[in-house]
Amino acid sequence: MKNSNATALKLIGMIMIVFGLIYAVVGTLALMGTLNNVLPGHETQEVLVVVLAYAVALFAIVCGIACVKNSTAVAKVLGAIIAVVALASLLYLQFTQNTFSIVDCVAACFGVSIYSLASKK
Repeated sequence: MKNSNATALKLIGMIMIVFGLIYAVVGTLALMGTLNNVLPGHETQEVLVVVLAYAVALFAIVCGIACVKNSTAVAKVLGAIIAVVALASLLYLQFTQNTFSIVDCVAACFGVSIYSLASKK
């Protein structure tokens, strides 16, 4: 892997760790009713939406750690998983609640970029 790709992967990894932590905290606050109209589906406590959101947050944190440690094989797999889970969450919200989740869209984009950067050697 080129040095610039490794640096970019580490930077995206740090962003993913922060993203995952913020997503988990905001999701928890939305579930508790402290925040309203922030994350679609959380206020109504729809189970599948919440499970997918926490899966994205957890995978983002773990993938971010793998990226920072420059573990490209793990980052590649987790990047693909994040992209698929975030896309599933995005589509599910679009079809069931007729809303667009920018958070899931951002997660899917980060997942694709992590997969792409980790694939280049």
